[in-house]
Amino acid sequence: MKRDFILVDRHLAELNPLIFGEEACESGHSFGPAIRKYTLIHYVCQGKGILYKGGHAYPVHTGEMFIILPDEVTKYVADESDPWVYRWIGFDGALSRKFAELPPVVAVSDVYFQSVGSVLALGGVVEYILAGRLFGLLSELLSGVKRHNHYVRKVQDYIKNSYMHEIRVEQIAESLSLDRRYLTRLFKEKTGKTIQEYLISVRMEEARRLLTEGYGVAEAALLCGYPDACNFSKMFKRIYSVSPARWKKG
Repeated sequence: MKRDFILVDRHLAELNPLIFGEEACESGHSFGPAIRKYTLIHYVCQGKGILYKGGHAYPVHTGEMFIILPDEVTKYVADESDPWVYRWIGFDGALSRKFAELPPVVAVSDVYFQSVGSVLALGGVVEYILAGRLFGLLSELLSGVKRHNHYVRKVQDYIKNSYMHEIRVEQIAESLSLDRRYLTRLFKEKTGKTIQEYLISVRMEEARRLLTEGYGVAEAALLCGYPDACNFSKMFKRIYSVSPARWKKG
């Protein structure tokens, strides 16, 4: 079932709602490829699906919102076994550009996404009600960006200080009281690397320094968190296209 509510374009300067609706999708229901001239957000009330944009696939679950920016070509597909129910708001305005600072998928409060019927029951001018909710949503999201950056910085600092020990992503997530999948996705979105890739880059950079300073290959391997010198050598060569022994010789 799909419900669209046609809005009046009030030409509000900062956040200007243009479309609003909701849909309970059937299994595997897809929309797109499509392109728009405004920002469009969907909040998943229940179920799950996948957003495709920019050559990437982003899983979206209950309690999460996915963001489509102006001029982006996107497609989104409901899950076969647990299809999503979502609500959407499309809008423009000067502050809509702030949504480009956010990840494509974020967890948000459901308070900003009440049903079409609930919003209409409030009376008054719907466009202004929705604009007010968009302001509240943006405030929550931008606060979350700082919190997300804080988590990423913690992971980076922990790795820089502990790279010589065994490090597991599950252990880091548990220490931050975060879901492993969520932390992994967040880190990749913010840094462009997985946590494992970042760990390897820190270890390899330290290995180059140690080899340059005269440490042997086996010593450098242990000091960088590789108890097996053979595995260390393979990783070093994969990253730098030269063996650590050859690097040491200059």
